[in-house]
Amino acid sequence: MLQRMAAQGNGGAPSRERSACPPKRIALIGIGSTGDVQPMIALGHELARRGHDVSVTAFAALRPLVEEAGLPFVPLPGDAQRYISGLMKPGASALTFLHRLETSLKEVANPLFDALYDVCRGAEAVVTSFFGSTPYSLAEKLNIPIFQAHYYPMDITGDCSVPVMPPVPLGREYNRMTYRLAYLLVGGLETRYSHRWCRANGIRARRVRPRPDYRVANRDIPVLYAISPTVLPRPAEWAPNIHLTGFWQDEPAPFAPPEALEAFLAAGEKPVYIGFGSMKSGTGAQLLRITLEALRQLNLRAVLAAGWGEVPEEDLPDTVYLLRGFVPHGWLFERVAAAVHHGGAGTTASSLRAGIPTLVVPFGGDQYFWGSRVHALGCGPKPLSRSQLTAERFAGRLQSLTATEDYARNARQIARALRSEHGTQNAADLIEQELCGPAAAR
Repeated sequence: MLQRMAAQGNGGAPSRERSACPPKRIALIGIGSTGDVQPMIALGHELARRGHDVSVTAFAALRPLVEEAGLPFVPLPGDAQRYISGLMKPGASALTFLHRLETSLKEVANPLFDALYDVCRGAEAVVTSFFGSTPYSLAEKLNIPIFQAHYYPMDITGDCSVPVMPPVPLGREYNRMTYRLAYLLVGGLETRYSHRWCRANGIRARRVRPRPDYRVANRDIPVLYAISPTVLPRPAEWAPNIHLTGFWQDEPAPFAPPEALEAFLAAGEKPVYIGFGSMKSGTGAQLLRITLEALRQLNLRAVLAAGWGEVPEEDLPDTVYLLRGFVPHGWLFERVAAAVHHGGAGTTASSLRAGIPTLVVPFGGDQYFWGSRVHALGCGPKPLSRSQLTAERFAGRLQSLTATEDYARNARQIARALRSEHGTQNAADLIEQELCGPAAAR
């Protein structure tokens, strides 16, 4: 019963301080940007509340995010900002995405594998975001359980294409083919950099396959999707070891906002939030000009998040508040009329959970997928890619976003469903069930 409940992401037990599962050393590995690490932080909090010894491994630039959340941090070599900006350039296709991935990783491949090996050697279980099949080889070598975390579809289905491939309407077989091609391409790239390292360390490297290879020690490893089945219905063709748990998000913590932000929010109608997270494309000045002109055309108030973008210091109109530093989306999205963002999985989950209309401006990767899901749910306009962004087009989408009542109504309905789910608890239950048996997770 528990496995079915967690796989469907339909409810779940409330969080508890301790569980029947004896404490385990669990390493959570988030390779990527802030959006890859924040779900791990939420899961880490839940596992720590249950008595487990949890650490979060990520690129060094994300240390403040993890340590401010109160969790032990283990750094990976590499520059997260350069890694992400190299992948998420406008106009990226699947092939250019792969080339940029290779360019971003080749300088740090061996140190990165060394660091991952060290993390796994110190753990009794590992939860990892997607990084090919090398983590499975490490778990097999060390004889420890491993869990694959996904934030977007990575298992073969006819329901949708793999997010880094073009979502063209060519039918279910085309969609399945995109996954097979993606695994062949990623597997070939991984082989190029990992096989020599694996041989040097006495680790069995895996063959390139046109599908995920989830077999470790003659068992299928659990695959945990931090996705709500309300937003993405579970494909019927997925195997029983694949679970849609629901989004992994912390409950909002008390937050004291800057006085200037509070004053801006109280000074007029609810503003629109505009922020592109870790994305960098073109120049910050260009993005700022486009955004300000679109807002001027519609006379809209906005909270503009600087993020990692290069927003130059200049005079802004009184209708725009420039947000620097960290403000929780869970707090801010409750206080704005709509959200415009890049379409990261975590940011999309936050804006949908807040029940506000959302416009996605994808830069690359899985962001096109999330933009299409928001639009398909009727919670916002058709996505407007960064490569097509002009002030006129942006103003048109903003007009639709803020004036279409159906978007607001559908967003409120989706939010009610999401708030009834318990994705983080469901994921922790499945982890404990695998580590300690079904009784431990009841």
